[in-house]
Amino acid sequence: MTTSDAMIPSDLRMYTREEVAELIGCHKDHVVMLSEVGCLKSIRIGRRYMYSYESIKQFQHDYEGLDVSNRLKAIESYKIVHNLDKKL
Repeated sequence: MTTSDAMIPSDLRMYTREEVAELIGCHKDHVVMLSEVGCLKSIRIGRRYMYSYESIKQFQHDYEGLDVSNRLKAIESYKIVHNLDKKL
C-alpha cells in the first residue's frame, strides 16, 4: 500500500485483480473467472479491471456458503443468487 492509498477511504478505493485475489485468498485467474461469470462485479478503467470495496463485500455476502471453486460451480451459484433456476 502506498502513502496515497492510505489517505483514500477503503469504501472509495479501487482494487486490482491481484489485490482482490490476495484479499479473498485465491489466484488472480480465479478473480478473472468470477468476474466473467458475473459473481464479482468489476469496472473497466482503461486496460485494467478494477474492483470496488463494495463489490468485494457484496460478493462475500451473496456467495457465503456457496461453492465458487470452478467455473461450473460459480455459474450454478450465480443462478442460485440471482434466482435464475426457476422452472417455467
